[in-house]
Amino acid sequence: NIKDEKVLKLAGVSVNPVRLRLSIPENPQLEQTGPLLITHWGFSGPAVLKLSAWGARVLHSSNYQATLYINWLPHLKPEEVRQKLLAVKNEVAKKAIALHRGVDLPHRLWQYIISRAGITPEDRWAELSNKTLNQLMQELTQGQYQIKGKGVFKEEFVTCGGVNLKEVNFKTMESRLIPGLHFAGEILDIDGVTGGFNFQSAWTTGYLAGLGAVNQKVV
Repeated sequence: NIKDEKVLKLAGVSVNPVRLRLSIPENPQLEQTGPLLITHWGFSGPAVLKLSAWGARVLHSSNYQATLYINWLPHLKPEEVRQKLLAVKNEVAKKAIALHRGVDLPHRLWQYIISRAGITPEDRWAELSNKTLNQLMQELTQGQYQIKGKGVFKEEFVTCGGVNLKEVNFKTMESRLIPGLHFAGEILDIDGVTGGFNFQSAWTTGYLAGLGAVNQKVV
């Protein structure tokens, strides 16, 4: 969850691609690039779901308290972003920054980002100081968002957890600890790459578990 009411008002806005970096104290930083969707509870989409999968255990251990850095323009180098902003400043100096985007982002998202940089709806490009320009670049290329808590139960995706794979014979899906007990699907420590149920793993492990159970010798 992102505890920022202004972000939540952008529900439905999507950007593809963005680059995400997850920072949790005393843990390696994790990165993921891909589509991002803003929802009524925060951020979602393939990039977020993949990052959640890679960082599921450390997020759990941190009680879902972390910092998320977002590069909204991963296809551009920081200096290229600066030059684009300066070009717009020269071209439409008397126009409002809020109404004339310096980069290719959804209009509502652009207005939100400039507000984070301390720019008001009335500010014009000609009034943009170097300090504010640098702050705007910061928000565009490594905006900082605080993660506090996780989604409500019905909106969650499975991203990790389940029966330890080392405890399962994958030829029959039988437990190595309890003879006659077979597993299939998400009860195992596997999941879809972007979160959620993985049909192919369910079909395959279900088939193997069925064969294993049928062919098991009855003592």
